[in-house]
Amino acid sequence: FSALQDPFDATQFQQVLSTWLAPMRLECSHPLLVGWYNKARAETADGTQSIEGPDDAVAFAIYSVPQFLEVVVEHYAREKPERDIVDGATNAILGELRNQLPSSLDAQVINTDVGPPYFHVQTIGAVCAEDQHVEAEDVKGEGSAEWREDLEDRLEETRDPKMWGTESAMRRKIFGVNVHRVWGGWYAYRALVVLRNGKQALEKPEPLEFLSIEDKKRVLSEYNL
Repeated sequence: FSALQDPFDATQFQQVLSTWLAPMRLECSHPLLVGWYNKARAETADGTQSIEGPDDAVAFAIYSVPQFLEVVVEHYAREKPERDIVDGATNAILGELRNQLPSSLDAQVINTDVGPPYFHVQTIGAVCAEDQHVEAEDVKGEGSAEWREDLEDRLEETRDPKMWGTESAMRRKIFGVNVHRVWGGWYAYRALVVLRNGKQALEKPEPLEFLSIEDKKRVLSEYNL
């Protein structure tokens, strides 16, 4: 990170962070502003799980991709943790990242699997256009209502009331899901990096839209069933 230049540049930081993460089978998202995420949470979840920081502070999500398990196994072989072997490996990487980041950026590096604080990683991925968020309402066109009702019927039949409760609405609920353009569903958000002194005026990207209607149906069915 010694190559970072003043003034702060989000694109350069993303490139440096991506290079640093790659050997550990981790990737970082496109940059997002804290304000983008907090506004989305205010609109959809009454402002819960918001990020503490200036609206114009830049943040990045970190997610694992295939072969991250090999990194976890190597960490286990070295450290022999008694529990939480995945979080143990993640925390070790994040600890080193904290040490590497310039203090001038006032960086906050959080394991999003542990908390507190807790964040809604699907919202993070969607607002920075790292992946596409899909809801049942996004399946439109001829036959969409019948498809939705059929999936709801199947969910109600297969979801155990001991786990989901007896309320029909919950057992029929179709949950939304995020899908990566490259990795599909084979990735997992691990961390959030908030640069409270890394500020830049960024243009908010348009939401990704790369899935066909049939792909949306398949993804939602596989995720919920």
